[in-house]
Amino acid sequence: MKISQRLGLALGGATAILAPQAQAAGLVLHDGTFDGGTYDAYFGPVQVEITVAGGKVVDSQAKVFPDHRRTSVAINRQALPYLKQEVVQAQSARINIISGATLTSRAYIKSLADALGQAAK
Repeated sequence: MKISQRLGLALGGATAILAPQAQAAGLVLHDGTFDGGTYDAYFGPVQVEITVAGGKVVDSQAKVFPDHRRTSVAINRQALPYLKQEVVQAQSARINIISGATLTSRAYIKSLADALGQAAK
């Protein structure tokens, strides 16, 4: 099994690796704002919104994220800016999981892959 297949399985399916493969295949991202699906991060849902301009991801925001517990707020205050930075730098859903925010990171990546898929249609 290839590493990319193992990564896809670890993230809950092939959708998380669909967007990087699509970009590698030369698919163009259309300009606009695109929402990914909402995924469970155990302590609450995560939904990502990306903004594409000039065919590149210029912004990535968590529209929905766990924020009802002090611990969740503290974790996400630290992790979400790093995830955003990773997305803009990588231009794909192939980003690093943030240590200490594994569940949020996995849900963020799944939602991000959905949003990138919408941008590529």
